[in-house]
Amino acid sequence: MKTTSKFPGYAAAALACACANANAVSGVDGPWSILVGGTVPSQTTDGYYMPILVSSLDGTTPVGFSTKTSPGKKQLLLDTPRAANDRAPSHKRMELDMAPCVRYFVAGKKFAPASLRWVPEVYRTEAIGECVAEFKVEVKLPATIHAVEKIPGK
Repeated sequence: MKTTSKFPGYAAAALACACANANAVSGVDGPWSILVGGTVPSQTTDGYYMPILVSSLDGTTPVGFSTKTSPGKKQLLLDTPRAANDRAPSHKRMELDMAPCVRYFVAGKKFAPASLRWVPEVYRTEAIGECVAEFKVEVKLPATIHAVEKIPGK
């Protein structure tokens, strides 16, 4: 069955409209920040990092692993993923002051490879190129950010 459209430009116009609406729904009019969960640093081999889920960003539930938001102080609720044979997820709260035009990658940093104790950590930040170009923002990348609870000896 052939699926060609009688209106060739319609699909492109619909996609452009959907993208514009997605940006409008996010509520971000100026420079934005992005929070990314569900990842771990690719260079680590010590087993101390685990992917975590962003359950809440300022009281709202994000859709997906990457969330676009306005810059500023944010309240995060982070959870460990639940496996079939695991206990219930463990929750941690974190306050993060997000700079404009910066993408933040967050993971759980365990106390030891087999430990159940962990703290949330922003393990990587990077400038968002299209945001910097559009708003001419000078980006100063922050260092690694831990939650209030620190890992002993670090």
